[in-house]
Amino acid sequence: MQAFLITCVSLLVGGGLAGATIVGVVNNQTAAPSQSPGDSTNPSLVYGQTE
Repeated sequence: MQAFLITCVSLLVGGGLAGATIVGVVNNQTAAPSQSPGDSTNPSLVYGQTE
């Protein structure tokens, strides 16, 4: 019985953390341009550049 309760609590806590993470990522990626770190017109990292 104790193992079952520990499993249930672990699933609830893990699901809560995963849900909060997903909500945070979606909000960050769909935020207004002034609040979103991504900028497709002015990339901060140019792939292939060595300097």
